[in-house]
Amino acid sequence: MIIQIIELIVIGVIAIEDIKSMSISSWKIWILAALSVGSAVFEMAAGANDIQRAIVAVLPGVVLIVLYYVTGKQIGLGDGMVTLCMGPAFGIERVALGITVAFFVSGLFSLIIIAALREKRNKSYPFIPFIAAGMVVATIAKI
Repeated sequence: MIIQIIELIVIGVIAIEDIKSMSISSWKIWILAALSVGSAVFEMAAGANDIQRAIVAVLPGVVLIVLYYVTGKQIGLGDGMVTLCMGPAFGIERVALGITVAFFVSGLFSLIIIAALREKRNKSYPFIPFIAAGMVVATIAKI
């Protein structure tokens, strides 16, 4: 649980960077990946997890990376990389719930921005802050 809290903090730092510059430093993704792999290895050594579960947990990230290419880069590659890195530490259930919450909240945000502020529909906003919020909700829901 401590590693997951540290990961949430790193995701929060990444979210702030994404809001400010619409890009992410690759070294922060590497930190997230190292924490996640370390967490998965620790859980496997303790017998609380197995390799199949860790592999399945990266599927939401793989889906977002595929969507990056399929949608013509409408979804950021960093969004997929962050989600991919979260998988082994949080597990498929929590990541799927977090991403679902992120899509739902970002959809509501987009509707509000379009309706209330009359923003252009093709304007892009960072998605990692929504992922961070979704993962906090998913983590609290799983406690």
